[in-house]
Order: sequence, then C-alpha cells, then structure tokens
Amino acid sequence: MKQLLLVDDNAKYSRLLREYFQPLGYAIDEAVTAEEGFNTFLSHSGDHYSVIVTDITMESQLAGLFMLYKIRKKGFHGTVVVASTGFDFPGVVNLSRLILRLCGVHFLVRKTTVLKKEPEFWPMRFFSSSQNKFQEI
Repeated sequence: MKQLLLVDDNAKYSRLLREYFQPLGYAIDEAVTAEEGFNTFLSHSGDHYSVIVTDITMESQLAGLFMLYKIRKKGFHGTVVVASTGFDFPGVVNLSRLILRLCGVHFLVRKTTVLKKEPEFWPMRFFSSSQNKFQEI
C-alpha cells in the first residue's frame, strides 16, 4: 500500500481528501498543522511517503510551503499536491502555478473542486489543463 501524508487544519477538507485518496490505494497519515506534518514526516524514513497533500495557510500564512521546503531539504522526492482555498479566484491559478512550481509542488487542487467531490489536479507545467484523476509523478 502506498503512503500519503495529509496536512490540513480544516477537518472537512481533510475528510474529503481522505475519501478521495483512500480508494486509490493510499494509507493516510494526517496532521492538522505544518509543524505536526513535518514531525510526522520525520518519524519515518525519507522515502516512506510517496505523496504529500497539504494546505498552505494553517498556523501561519505560508506554513504549508515552509513545511514543504523543510521536507524537501530532508530528501523527499515524491509527489507534492497543494490543496488550497486561496487559489479559487479566476486568473489566480496560472500565476500560482508559476510560484508553486518553484516550491517543488507538482499539482494544485482548488478546494472548491474538493467540496464538489470532483477534485481537479492542475499540473505545474505551463499550458497544461487540469486532470480529473490523480497520478503520481
């Protein structure tokens, strides 16, 4: 079974994301803060998780990105998905993809699509369209 670390301080989104990823064959560890997520990551070997799904704004505005930075420094090479409400505005997705790409993120998921139980995974590659099915990189 593949391992996934889910970090989100909102129980509703966390539940919906868990319900999406579990049928895909992922065993999921959860954390509610970036600090807890980083400590959970550290409690396993660097290749334990194949996917990390995180919010950005938790205990601070950029806590999720800072956590990802620290996890990358510890040698994580799996797939990174950012699920966030801050990117749900028209036109913001493309600009955000540029910024998140520089942070080592592979996919952006707008939480409005998570609420509909139809998540759209936006790859960080320029000019690529969203995917309705998740695939690890």
